[in-house]
Amino acid sequence: MSPPSIRWRTALILFLLACALASGWSVWTMSHPVDDGVLRTRPDYVLRDFEVTSLDKQGKESFTLRGPELQRNPTDQTLQLATPQFLVPDRAGRYWDLRAQQGFVPAGGNHLELRGQVRADSPPETPPITRIRTDWLNLDLQKNQASTTAKVTITRPGLTMQGTGLEADFDHQQVSLLSQVSHHYVPQH
Repeated sequence: MSPPSIRWRTALILFLLACALASGWSVWTMSHPVDDGVLRTRPDYVLRDFEVTSLDKQGKESFTLRGPELQRNPTDQTLQLATPQFLVPDRAGRYWDLRAQQGFVPAGGNHLELRGQVRADSPPETPPITRIRTDWLNLDLQKNQASTTAKVTITRPGLTMQGTGLEADFDHQQVSLLSQVSHHYVPQH
């Protein structure tokens, strides 16, 4: 059996070694801060139940955006939108109504992406009523145009067209399917 003074010295050495390791770890963590991941994953602002009207360079309405929630990512300055509704005026001031489950606006805000059950409906005052359905749609806010490479269904009274890819010009009420187009026509009486 070892004398009590050796056990005491061993315990003191182990205690001092543990204290040295703890203080060294503390100094190292303070000099190397943890990545501010919390700030990178949390939005720097959130809007709820909002309506925003954006004007172009001439002061004319470019679009109106409504939605239950908008979040801005401070790292890349992008916007995430929950169930957004965009009202996009044509040249005559009549509104296309665009809706989706999600919206994404990259930094700069020159265009946006609508994702999930995208619906675009032409102004009701401008016949024929045109309804566009797709999974995602890219909207160019500068040119008032939309495009996608996804599958698309377009309906008008008596006509249903399906295809892959779309280009739409909201100012001129023009919508074009790009490929694999099929249609079903039912004459109106």
